[in-house]
Amino acid sequence: MSTIIYLHGFASVGKSAKSDALIAEFGSDNVYAPNLPIDPDDTFKIVSDIVHNATSFPVMFVGTSLGGFWANYFAQKFDAHCVIVNPSVDPDVTMEARVGTVNTNYLTGEDIVITPEIVQKFKKYKDEANTLYNGSLVNIFLAKDDDVIDYNNTLKTLTYYNSLTITDDGGHRYDNKWNTVVSKLRNLLTLQEST
Repeated sequence: MSTIIYLHGFASVGKSAKSDALIAEFGSDNVYAPNLPIDPDDTFKIVSDIVHNATSFPVMFVGTSLGGFWANYFAQKFDAHCVIVNPSVDPDVTMEARVGTVNTNYLTGEDIVITPEIVQKFKKYKDEANTLYNGSLVNIFLAKDDDVIDYNNTLKTLTYYNSLTITDDGGHRYDNKWNTVVSKLRNLLTLQEST
């Protein structure tokens, strides 16, 4: 079986209805859903350690919002497929707007502090992802009614991809469409495991 790494969005945690659905479909031994710190270097270390210690292949990344940025980044870094949902494509820009404000994790209540150094780190990782970009690894899901990230911006940035699904509804969280993401992941894994 494959290793699936689910990467959550900003101010969230790994354990959620989305990661639970992945575990229900693919098994708890095959799905990792780490809590991602705000510092990009710490996130890089956590996810890289999971990849390097994986015992099942292929490895595939799934991410939503900021986690979609990370899923794309790690797919490029490790030459793996990703499924990204309403992804952030300019995390440095959105983080820069949060410098000096108090941000709170939606689930834990912990404060999240964005510094100019964190913004610069996000820019570094974004630039690396753009340099490495291989669209054939990328499968995108976008909702037109996303009220956090404009799907048109994603289309302007990620112009080449393996697959693209655009829905009229689903919102930023894509909760009521998550089964389509799981189906896509299942199909991709079946294809990869048969080659």
